[in-house]
Amino acid sequence: MANPNEHAEGMMGEHAEKEYADFEARVKRTIYIDHLSPVVTRQVIRAALSQCAHVVSVEFVENYTIPYDIPAAALVELDDESQARSAVDLMRDFPFIIGGMPRPVRASLARPEMFPDRPSPPGSKMEFLWLKQGDPEYDGMSKLKSLAKRQEAENMA
Repeated sequence: MANPNEHAEGMMGEHAEKEYADFEARVKRTIYIDHLSPVVTRQVIRAALSQCAHVVSVEFVENYTIPYDIPAAALVELDDESQARSAVDLMRDFPFIIGGMPRPVRASLARPEMFPDRPSPPGSKMEFLWLKQGDPEYDGMSKLKSLAKRQEAENMA
């Protein structure tokens, strides 16, 4: 007889694979727009892109390098991958000014790392461990910690 736990794990694995496949499809039809004016809204982006694509959703990307909340980039999901490629090509070939602002925006195809709600790839596991002075990885982590502090100080300057 089959073990009920194995069956449940198999169903969860299939669900995780489907969820990640749906996420990958969403990434392929999403573009990343950078250098946005602070006054640009979702409606402005929808109107600007309506000439070349149908916008499904607009999600502003939070900028963690500054102490105040001014969106400077957005992830824009379109109907399909071909519309995403066409929109990126259009913005690369011609100055594409959104909201009447005199600075052109940049566009690229989105990557999975850009999504704050991305699911974990199926089959991946995270391991956490405490490092103590003297562990082989301790020196590397100390260097990364001091580098992060230095970059934070430079950003605030």
